[in-house]
Order: sequence, then C-alpha cells, then structure tokens
Amino acid sequence: MAIINKIREKAGIAVTIVAGGLVLFLFGRDIPGLNAAIFGKNHTDVGEIFGEKIKIQDYQQQLEALKYNFYLRYGHRPTESEQTFLSEQTWELLVKKIAYQKEYDALGLQVTEDELIDMVQGNNIHPDVKAAFRKAETDEFDQQQVVNYLQNFSQMPAEQQRRWYSFEKSLISTRLNTKLNHLLSKSAFTTSLEKEQNEYLEQTTSQIKYLYIPYYTFPDSLVRITQAMLQNYLKQHKHDYQVKESRAIQYITFPIIPSQEDTLAWQQALKGLLQTFKTTKNDSTFALLNTDGRPNLAYRNLSQAQLPMALTKHKHLRKGLVIGPIEEAGKYSLYKIAAVTSTQPARYTMATIEKKLTAGNDAHDKAFRKANAFASISTQQKTFEKNAQKNELKIYNAEKVTKNDTRVGIFKQAREVVQWLYRDGAIGKVSPVFELENNYAIAVMTGKTAPGLAPLASIDYDLKRKIKNQRKAKKIIAKLEKITDQTLENKAEQYGNAAKIQKAEAITWQDNTLPNVGAAYTAIGKAFALKAGEQTLPFEEENGVLIVQLLKKQKKDNKKAKTTTHKTDDKVNAYILQIQQQQKSKQLLKAMEALGNMQDWRYQFF
Repeated sequence: MAIINKIREKAGIAVTIVAGGLVLFLFGRDIPGLNAAIFGKNHTDVGEIFGEKIKIQDYQQQLEALKYNFYLRYGHRPTESEQTFLSEQTWELLVKKIAYQKEYDALGLQVTEDELIDMVQGNNIHPDVKAAFRKAETDEFDQQQVVNYLQNFSQMPAEQQRRWYSFEKSLISTRLNTKLNHLLSKSAFTTSLEKEQNEYLEQTTSQIKYLYIPYYTFPDSLVRITQAMLQNYLKQHKHDYQVKESRAIQYITFPIIPSQEDTLAWQQALKGLLQTFKTTKNDSTFALLNTDGRPNLAYRNLSQAQLPMALTKHKHLRKGLVIGPIEEAGKYSLYKIAAVTSTQPARYTMATIEKKLTAGNDAHDKAFRKANAFASISTQQKTFEKNAQKNELKIYNAEKVTKNDTRVGIFKQAREVVQWLYRDGAIGKVSPVFELENNYAIAVMTGKTAPGLAPLASIDYDLKRKIKNQRKAKKIIAKLEKITDQTLENKAEQYGNAAKIQKAEAITWQDNTLPNVGAAYTAIGKAFALKAGEQTLPFEEENGVLIVQLLKKQKKDNKKAKTTTHKTDDKVNAYILQIQQQQKSKQLLKAMEALGNMQDWRYQFF
C-alpha cells in the first residue's frame, strides 16, 4: 500500500498537502541532471534520436514522471537498480515519442480529454492509478480516494501538481503508443497457403536414420591453420563478430569495518528506536523513514500464513504490540502490529523496521586513509600491481564494462566507476578512490575495445575451432564421397569406427537438435525436404558431418488439436491465430528497427 494513502487514512484529505512534501523529500534529493554542471560539461545533450537532440532537462522531466508513477504504484522511492530500469524505460519512451509522433499526426491519433478522465476516474482505470489508491482493509482499489485527491488538488504544493501533470502526460503517451501498436498488429494477414503450410509443419513428424562422424574423431594434427585463414574467415563472417564499446579494469578494495565503538553505539541507538517505535502514532511513515530494508516491506497487510516466522511464535498478536529486535540473517528487525481485523481469518497490518550495523566516521576514515595512501603511490598500472602484491591485496578483474553498465565486478552499484572509465579513463591510468557498498575501491584501466569488428586476438580460439571444423568437414566429406555403397550401414563400415548410425523416431520442424549430435538445424531442414527412402549427400553440421535418410513421415494424433481449435465467426482456426500472433510481434519489431540511428550519451551524466 502506498505511503501517501496511509497518510490520508491517518489524517484525512488535508494531509495530502503533507504527502506532497513527503514526495519532495523522497525525490528532491535525486537530480542526476546536475552531474552535467558538476562534471564541467559544456553541452547539455544526453543523446540524439533521429536527428533531434535530447536536452538533459527533457530527459530528466520524463524520468521524474516515471519515478512518480513508480512511487504511486509501489509506495516507495525506487532503489538504484529500479532507477536503472526506469532510466532505460525513459529512453525508450523518448525514442517512441520522437519517432512515432509523425505517425500519430499522419494517422490522426489522439487521446481525448474524456479518455484521460476515463483512465483516471472512469470505467477503465490505469493500473498505476489503481495501485496507488487502495483500501488498507481489503487492498482493493478505492475510486473515492481518487476523487478526494483531485478535489483537493489545487491545495497541494506546486511541485506535486507538476508531478501529477507529468503523470497524466505519460498516460497519454502510453495510450497513443498502444493505439499505434494495435494498428500495426492489425495489419498482420495470414493467407490460406500459410495456414496449410503451418498445419503441415505442426502436425508432421519425421522418422530418420543418420550417419554421424564427429569432428573430434579427426586428428587436429592433420589440419593446418595459417594467420591468413583466420583473417579471411573473420572478413567473411564479420557480422557474427560485432562487439560493443567496452573497457576493462583491475581493482582492489579496502573494506569499511565497524569498530567496537560503532557496535556499542548502534546497540544503544537500536534501544532508543524501539522505544520511539512503540509510541509513534504514524507507524507507516516512521517505519519507512527508519528502515534499512526494502521500502515496500516497511508497511504491509498480511494473513496469518504470511507473517514473518518471528511473529508466528506469539499466540496473541494485538494492536500496538512491538516485537524485537530479532536477529535474522545478519540484520535486526523490529515489528509492530498497527491493526488487526475482526474478520476471520484475521489479517494484520504490520510495520517493519530492518536495521544493519553500519560503520561510523572513524571506521570510514581509517579505511579511506589506507586507500588514499595506496592511491598516492600507485600512479600507473605497473606500480598498482606491484603495491597490491606487496600489501597482499587481492586484485579483481572486470572485463567488457559497457558505458551503460551499473554493475562492475563484485559491486552491484558502481555507476561512478563506469563514468570515470568513459569520461576520464585511459589505459594504465589509476582512478581516484571510490566508496562502493561498504568498501573503498581503486581501479586501473587495463583495456579498451572500440565498437565494431572484434579484435582478432580476442576471438582467436573461436576462429581456430571453426576453421579446423570446416577443414575437417571437407576431408571427411571427400572420404565419404569415394564410397559407392548406398546404404548408411555400408558407408559407416567402410569409413571406419568413427562413423556411427543413429535413429530419431519423431522429429518435428521446431526441433533443433538430434540425439548424440547436438545442434542440427541444417539436418532437420534437409530431413523435411526428403521423400521416404531418400538420403542426403554428406554435409557439415556444427559438431560433425552427417548423412540423413528419411524413413517415413507421419501425422501426429490430431484429436487434441481439434478440441483446442478456436471457433470464431469467420472460421479462423488455431493455426491462423498462431501465425497471426507471430506476425504481429514481427510487425512491432520491424517498426522499431526501421526508425533509424540513435546516439546515447547518457553515460556522461548519469
């Protein structure tokens, strides 16, 4: 249940103004757009979409709207990982908005005022609105809360009003995009020939026999590979070896370990928190502002079966009861029963505070001094490695760090490291000291990969393996072609022990492997092109050479298919519906692919 609704329950409609202040408290601290000024950037563009520059202010406004939507729906400020997701969603929305706007205009698509009202307080409420305005007792949507909220809208702070207007704009953008997607999907059409072909492939199985010679049975020593072969293969298959821009680093860590004094002070603070928790009147807000755990777990409505294990031991759970602190998996939890329903089975509204022992200033200073001393004498990669070895510090590696990554090595949230790599980093350069997840860390950039064709050295092993298999396949096929006997058994006997005969009883068109062979896309395609009794010429597969013989084709038992056939007025059966669904997905994907080039520079600011 959203915290803003809990505040309303405690103090009525007038408190919506206070709730606006809480939203500002939750979001006002997070203004990543200021990074442009902090980092001394002269430009304020976060990207370019189809020739249109995206100003950081426009991007930030859209991002803040999504954060507000998130807050309305889930009742807490997005975590760092959730903000990363919202950032990607913001970019996608901007792409769609700019790319699709001409289509909206050309088609006359619009969202009317009546539609918007319907999404907020009509018969087709948007899911984000439903999630934000719910009854505490039943967790069901309460439309009257929406009405009350909007009736008091003019009394709310200007910032909260702005966020609501942004929220409404996002509803309009989403609805326009939905309308266009529906139009695109409706353009999918299935012919009777496609229906018949799909029915055939769905209902037909093939029984095959095949001769298989794995590449590993052919000695590597008989295959010679030159550098020219590697370069030529890479040239011919360059589309298979495209890579993103990336960086590589080495890094060391200095853990921030709480002192004994920190432990004693923390225990004393926990006792004080417990006493305040017992007497506070606003359980939900107090729990949200004091928990170190996930915000969405701070205030919940639970059944008996959903209660934490620590509470199931208490036979008489009553309103106002506080239990804890209880140690659970390295953290301490405080529980307070805020309400108990009189209905059976009973439900419990519960506030939860999780606390973790954190290091104090002295512990931070001690760890930082160590890290800073190391950084001052490690000015390049050679001295970095030498000093790490001398001080018995473990060196970690992180390869292929891309510009939009959040996670780096062992750290889940290391965005500032990525920013340093792409803004100031250079091969051999040592970073400043970073504070990451109860550690101080220092990194050195060790590699840089440009976007485009992968460097030959990085894919040397894979290329050699594929070229070896190609050359082995030619030699194996040449030997098989000299054998004049037609039966697979005789061919195998004359080839030698490496050739084995296998059977597959009922392969389908959708299959992509064969027993004891592995990946076999080509083999299955060839099998369905054969007539009964026919066999293929020798051909190469991913893991070896095959000759496939079709024994027979047969139709599946179609009783089940008949019972599940869709009966519609125009007699479109399940096969056509399935094909159309696939085509609809392809239509939307093709539409996005046709939109053009984009430049993403967000990594310089966020």
